[in-house]
Amino acid sequence: MYKIPCDIVTGFLGSGKTTLLKYVLQHGLSNRRVAIVMNEFGDLGVDGKVIKDLEAVEKLVELDNGCICCSIGFRFALAIQEIVETTHPELIIIETTGVAEPQPLIQELGVAGLTLDAVITVVDAENLLGIHSKNVATKKQIEGADFIVLNKIDLVDEKHLRKVERHLQTLNDRALLLPTSYGNVKTDILFGTGVRAYRERLRLDSAPPSQASADLGHDPSEKETPHLEQDAITAFLYKGENLLERKKFERFLSQLPSRVYRAKGFMKFVEESMPSLFNYTCGRFDFNWYTLKDGDQIKPQAVFIGKNIHLIQQKILRKLAECEIKP
Repeated sequence: MYKIPCDIVTGFLGSGKTTLLKYVLQHGLSNRRVAIVMNEFGDLGVDGKVIKDLEAVEKLVELDNGCICCSIGFRFALAIQEIVETTHPELIIIETTGVAEPQPLIQELGVAGLTLDAVITVVDAENLLGIHSKNVATKKQIEGADFIVLNKIDLVDEKHLRKVERHLQTLNDRALLLPTSYGNVKTDILFGTGVRAYRERLRLDSAPPSQASADLGHDPSEKETPHLEQDAITAFLYKGENLLERKKFERFLSQLPSRVYRAKGFMKFVEESMPSLFNYTCGRFDFNWYTLKDGDQIKPQAVFIGKNIHLIQQKILRKLAECEIKP
């Protein structure tokens, strides 16, 4: 068993997991050796490009094109072994896909020889009571949390915020709730706290002997419908060769149907000299310049994620083609 704190950062698509991770790495973990495991639903690896060059990141391992909690467990165990043997980190942070459930991953931690420090669930205050409330993964992420980072509170009014907080309380009344915007949370509150071990000791001290020895996790022999099937979440990748028109692309994003929960990627616009990193979540989108490192080449590419999104994949690709500048 490795004596290294391991924190899981989870939360539904577009809730702000990478934004939180970027903030804490820049504002509190710079004096510690931190290893990051990032799992993205798709094979583009957008978030890894955002995180990998931060000073606090001693090691970054990306596990793409699969969900860490149900389909790439063997790769996860190998990644942990590589991290421990080559980096000797003081802290390991795992950022899951937006559709991962915490409990199976907690079991994978045990297989990989790690002890859970805490589950940190990031929640989108604007969308929790709407689109996100319909997803099995969202509910389980909240129920399994030790800390709930209630993000994007700047996008809602006080009445809506109180309603969201009451809803979270009904799903999980033991987690510490941290309202914020842009993932701005004090690092020492979240990471390396030992909260999960503390709660487990309390449980064992208060439970009858027969119950104390029982396994907290779900029975692995139980047959469950895979959560991606339950939520009908699918994804596809767009890879382009041509420059795009910015205004046409913005109009394209504004007209995406509601079944598109999340999109992110890199675009090169004819009007601009630098590539842009775009993020789309449930109707909202923004752009940020992406600075190329020496020798880097980026072509237009993006991942689209949503409910049965494969059914409208060709339509979306046709609309994207209309944004391109033909040579």
